[in-house]
Amino acid sequence: MNIPDPEPVDPKKLRLGPIRNESLPPNLLQQIEAVHKVIGSYVSTSLEQFEISFMRDASPEVEVAIWCSIAAAWITYHEKYLGDELLPDEDEKKLLAALLSISTGIEDVEALGVPENVGRKLLACYDALGDD
Repeated sequence: MNIPDPEPVDPKKLRLGPIRNESLPPNLLQQIEAVHKVIGSYVSTSLEQFEISFMRDASPEVEVAIWCSIAAAWITYHEKYLGDELLPDEDEKKLLAALLSISTGIEDVEALGVPENVGRKLLACYDALGDD
């Protein structure tokens, strides 16, 4: 069976999906706010815009859980390997991008956009979340 090559998508033609949830439960909003406090400055979006993105999800609970895991791994990495110090913004954005990739199942440290030793540490921080 021949599977056709995917057609390229012009990013300029991408549009936001519809709002699927008119509101979110208070516990989810608290979690979203906590995540935004940790990594919001690196996603370049306001808290309100961040909340609205979850309102577009068919399963916001799942998406919030993923973002909580990303934030927790980010915190763990900074505690364990950076002595709670922050890197320059561009480096922090790369760490966050790597954690986003990891959250989608990417485990190839060469594909994470950070040095391999950093990628291995980020993977370990993310994987350790399941040990609790």
